This record gives sequence, structure tokens and C-alpha cells, in this order.
Amino acid sequence: MAPYAILEHQQLNCEVRIMDASINAHVKQANTISEWVWFTGSTALAEGQGVCYDYDYGTASAFNAKRTNYVELPSITNARYFAGVASRAYAAVSGGQFIEIYKPGSTCNILSKASTTLGAGLLTCEAGGTYAGYFRYAGFEGEGSAVPLQTVNRASTAGICQAKLQTGVPSGLVEVVTPEAGAITCMVGGVTFFAEATIGSDATFTLADGTISCQRKGFSLLGDMTTSDIVITITSGIQNDGSDSAFNSWTANATKEEAYLTWYGESADGVWKEDVVLAGTIA
Repeated sequence: MAPYAILEHQQLNCEVRIMDASINAHVKQANTISEWVWFTGSTALAEGQGVCYDYDYGTASAFNAKRTNYVELPSITNARYFAGVASRAYAAVSGGQFIEIYKPGSTCNILSKASTTLGAGLLTCEAGGTYAGYFRYAGFEGEGSAVPLQTVNRASTAGICQAKLQTGVPSGLVEVVTPEAGAITCMVGGVTFFAEATIGSDATFTLADGTISCQRKGFSLLGDMTTSDIVITITSGIQNDGSDSAFNSWTANATKEEAYLTWYGESADGVWKEDVVLAGTIA
């Protein structure tokens, strides 16, 4: 083939490599972005249940492509790496299986355990516990959160709900923690919800420094704390009061008391800055 013909052939190939996101099918077909991945768990998956990439798979010092094509149920350690939701129900398979997921940006079904209104509010994938991968509460916007596109009540019995999976920075997902007396464990990012509990002494958590600028963290009480409090210690924090006063701790014990912070700067010299605190006590 002559040189000019090769060049013309290469140019033609370049010209036809165009991404097309249109549906190209019947209008009732949802606009989805699908991916086949290996689910490492042995449990069954419901349609719309969320999964996260197994980002720390293998030896940390070695290249391993499985970190972005192996997935697992959401946990507090992989919550920043939301992959998508199961495209359909999958039966339990010992040793794992290939599954199709719908990625952020898709319009698809999510596994909801909430009452939703079309186009209103937000639902965020849950990390850890009985409801890992379910969408029950509203966390931060971004990957791992979804806008409901269906008015349906799934609060009592979990089921599918049409939704638009958000794109953007990681939401960090949400978790639900039942407080106990003494030190408790919470996710560094995302939103931690505290279930109603009776505890003999304060439940305490120390919020470590963030690992990336603009990382977000929220705390919210779903019920009252009887007898004692939730006490959050902030390692490096300032208040949003115009004076940059120190934000050393936040104490709460009643329903709907909430605190939201954002990390600014590098991990070595950054700071958690108060975005908004709805009730509770700052010290």
C-alpha cells in the first residue's frame, strides 16, 4: 500500500472512532452505561444493589488491573470507590461470579429502602452492615448517590426504584452506626448516621486528618441517645465563624443534630473546616 494510502486509511479509522451515547433503540429503553466485572463475594445480589471496586486488591507495590474490574460489597474501607449497581438479580455463587453493573451516569433501578418522590431529594449507597449496597439515606452528592426518578414507597420492604446515578467526585457513601459506650469506629469520609441507642457512657470517635483536599465528612443522629452522648473529637479543625476559632470537638445526643465538615489542604498541614452544624455543642 502506498504511503499516502496508509495515511488516508489511518485518518479514516480515526474519523469513525466516535463515542455515541444515544439509545438507538426503542424510547422505553433506559440510557445506561454498563460494565462487566468480577464480583468477589459469594452472596446473592439484588437488582440495583451497589458495589465498590476492590481498590486495594493484591500487593500494594505491584500493578494490578483487578483493582478496577473486581468489585465487592460496599464497606467503610472501599466507600470512596463506588463502581455502580447490579443490572439484575444474581443468585449466590461460591467463589464469585461475573456480573453486569450500571455505572455512574446511568438511568437504572437502584435497590431502595425509602419512600421516594420523582425528581426530589437524594439517596446514597450504604456501606457495611445488613444493608450494604442499599439506598436508604441521603449523603453527599457525587458518585454513589442517586436522584430518584420514580414516586414509590419502599420504606417497609426494599425494592427497586428508577433513579439517575450521579457522577462527579466520590460521595463517600453513608453508614449507620449503633453507638456503644467508649470508642467506636466510623468512616473517615461520607456521612455517618447514628441509630438511636441507650449507652452507659459516651460513645467517642476521633476524626483523623483527611487524605485529599475537599474530602467531606458528615455526622447525623437518627434518634435520641439516652443517658450519654456522641462525642466527636476533631484532630485538626476550625469553626466557620469568621475568626478561625479551633473546632476541637462536637457533642450531640438528640435526633436530627448534625455536623458537616470539609478537609482543606494536604494531609500533613490541612484542616477540617466546619461547613454547618445543626445543633449539638462545639468545643
